[in-house]
Amino acid sequence: MTTVVENGLSLLWIPTLAAVLICTLCSAAQSGGGLSKVQFAETIERIRTEKNSTVRANNAANLAAFTQSIDPKKVNDATLREIVSLLNTDDDGVRLWVAASLGNLGPRARIAVPTLLNLLRKVDCLEGDLTSAGAIRLALTRIGETPPPEPKCVKKMWLSPAG
Repeated sequence: MTTVVENGLSLLWIPTLAAVLICTLCSAAQSGGGLSKVQFAETIERIRTEKNSTVRANNAANLAAFTQSIDPKKVNDATLREIVSLLNTDDDGVRLWVAASLGNLGPRARIAVPTLLNLLRKVDCLEGDLTSAGAIRLALTRIGETPPPEPKCVKKMWLSPAG
């Protein structure tokens, strides 16, 4: 594991802090504390408006934790549309967690299927260790839709100039 140091501070703690926050929120929701409608709306708004992509992704991860611990029937149509609209971002980390949130809502999130299928065509061949494609496929399955077959992606070869 590589530790990134910026301004003398190790950034290794950021994923750990996010995991602790998510686990804490999951525990609170499962213990009956849950998330108020206001907090739910505030989390969605932070995902939409926060300028820092890491903070946006962390809020989207919180949304996934919230949706994992609630009764999908308690999510109203307006809130569901708001969650689906969060997929319209260029930030693949946010898309990953939003797709996970929709998958957590299962068949209740059926209105997301067209958006998820369209997005999957765009992200299926993104390069990287972790992309939203897997989360989108899982969300489709949990919603009750069979995802399309995985494409055979062609790796891009970068040629260095002759020298």
